[in-house]
Amino acid sequence: MCGGVVACMCVTMVCIAAYYEHTDELVDTPTSGVTEHGNGVVHRTSPHPVVSSVVRRRNPLLCFIITMNASLSAVRVSQHLTCHPFLGSRTTDQVFRLVSPRVRNNLLKNTSSWGADFTNNQSVSIAYNHFQLWQRLANQTADADMLIFEDDVLITARAVQLYDKIHRSGLLPQHNFILKLSNRHRMQWLGGSELRSVYEFWLGDRSFTLQQCVCRTRQNFFGSAAYVIDRQAARVLLPHHLPLQTHIDIFMHFTGCRFSNFFLLDVDAVDFSGRLSTHELASDHSHRMFAAFKEQVKNMLLTSCY
Repeated sequence: MCGGVVACMCVTMVCIAAYYEHTDELVDTPTSGVTEHGNGVVHRTSPHPVVSSVVRRRNPLLCFIITMNASLSAVRVSQHLTCHPFLGSRTTDQVFRLVSPRVRNNLLKNTSSWGADFTNNQSVSIAYNHFQLWQRLANQTADADMLIFEDDVLITARAVQLYDKIHRSGLLPQHNFILKLSNRHRMQWLGGSELRSVYEFWLGDRSFTLQQCVCRTRQNFFGSAAYVIDRQAARVLLPHHLPLQTHIDIFMHFTGCRFSNFFLLDVDAVDFSGRLSTHELASDHSHRMFAAFKEQVKNMLLTSCY
């Protein structure tokens, strides 16, 4: 009897944590030496990184806003940067055939096996549209970085200013990186060891701590609303995106941590419009909570973060 009560309490705590959407709490887990991923990708880490005084050569920065609004105008973010609308595609039969058979079957039944699985057709089209921009970047003939916004972000110069600061610092690798400028993460109480705090940046009176993923992950970091990806990262990650099956932010986190240099911030560098998500259905909330719980248990068993 007591064992059952304890088990129920544990399940409840993990479920609540799995759906805890946002925290501004700083995770600071400095490490040193060499961290090697299972696939042979090596990150050299230092507890006291030094910001370079040498300004790195700046790759051309492309900027796009993913939208379904055909009347959306370009947004001039700064004197040197304009973000152009990228009119996304809705899920067609051709796109739906790119989804894995398991997830396709679950979508037709309005269910899901794991919390990371696509929720509905909108979540499929969101991922597909991000990958279309990655393909456009990968096809560039010269090195370039791409700043990608989703259209529920209120686009201001702050995110670009922060990216410029981080880029000039020399803390990002020259090639193969993703820098997320939006941050909605869950299970932080289990995930601290996955992230290494690299450096703290200030914009006015606000601080932003740059963090790097350093091991096989056990938690999901949500948010694909704003990020920068370079050409090599697009080329490295695209071969792993088919078949389509997970939300784009989860794919970016898990695959980016394994094959790229994945960075994020401890707090959002962007503001949101408050528009409701198009891929969270209240009618299926309990089923998705159970799917997310199963997934967290699986991730904890497979992690290399201990």
